[in-house]
Parts: sequence; structure tokens; C-alpha cells
Amino acid sequence: MRTAIFLFALLLAASSMQAQEKFCENDLNIGESTIISSTDLPGIPQAEENSSLRRLLKYASIEARHRLNGLASYYSRSLDGTLTANGEIYRNRKISAAHLTLPLGSWVEVRSQATGKKVRLRVNDRGPYVNKFCLDLSQAAARSIGVDVAEDRTVNIRLISMPGVSPLPDEVLQRRSPRGVCENPSAEW
Repeated sequence: MRTAIFLFALLLAASSMQAQEKFCENDLNIGESTIISSTDLPGIPQAEENSSLRRLLKYASIEARHRLNGLASYYSRSLDGTLTANGEIYRNRKISAAHLTLPLGSWVEVRSQATGKKVRLRVNDRGPYVNKFCLDLSQAAARSIGVDVAEDRTVNIRLISMPGVSPLPDEVLQRRSPRGVCENPSAEW
């Protein structure tokens, strides 16, 4: 029995070594245009770029734990003037959002799949408490991206800053692809 297990492990190791030899990154012909260097981002020093890339990786790992694609709803007019989860007063005409699990105070970029419009806003409340929705928008935010009148209210959400940290620069965000499935892959995020 031990011999059979040993032979199986040996076969498994040999096949993985063969796969590594077959698909070595040295053999791949990748165009130089796909390699990102500090010269691709004018105006961003090397140290700042590395810090931004570390933040991108951190945000990507945080995004993996949250629901960031789905239908968006928007607050009722009757909630104007009520307190949000972080103690602020909610106003319909201010741009804000509610999410069930993202940290309060984090900044997100929300893009409507129907209109392609996007808005950056801060999460300051908890909700929605209906399973089919992933985000509650203020009426001003819903109007700015067209979710209030669109038949398809599907949105993609992208984390751009944690609480107390300034949002990532546009140059860094533009090189990052959005999470989730986009109906039009050629559309700019």
C-alpha cells in the first residue's frame, strides 16, 4: 500500500514538473506594451507608484470578501433628515451610499452597466436589507448615473479608498480592470 502511494506521489510530482517546463514564463512572447513600468505613468514617482500598487492589491483582497456587483436601489424621500449608521444626517441631494459589509467611510466608484456612467461616493450607511440589491444609493447618486430611470439597475462597484485614506489617483485606477463580468468588455471602466 505504501509503495502504491509513493508511486502515485512520484507520478504527480513528475507531471507537475513537466507542466512547469511546458508553460515556463520565459517561453511566453508577451508584447512590451503589456509590461507596466514607472515610465507609463508620468507624474507618479517610483516610490508612490509602489505604494499605490500595494494599496490596489490590498483593496483587491478586500473586494473578494464583499458583494460588489448586482442591482442598486435608492433611498426613499421619507428618509431625508434621518441618521445614517455612522451618525451623519442623510440628505437626498448629497451623494452617498449604503452597503451591508464594506467598512463605513470607504470610498467606492459605482458604474451603471446600462448607461456606462460612474460616480465616486462614500459609504456612510448599512443596507440594503433586501437580498436582490447590493447597494443603496442616495437619490442624487442614483440620478447622476441614471439608475433612477434605467430599466437595468445593475452596477459594478470598485473600492478606491479605505476610511481615513485619500482615494487612489486616476492614473492608477485606470490601469486596473474592474471586478466581475461586464456585458460590454470593450467599454471603458
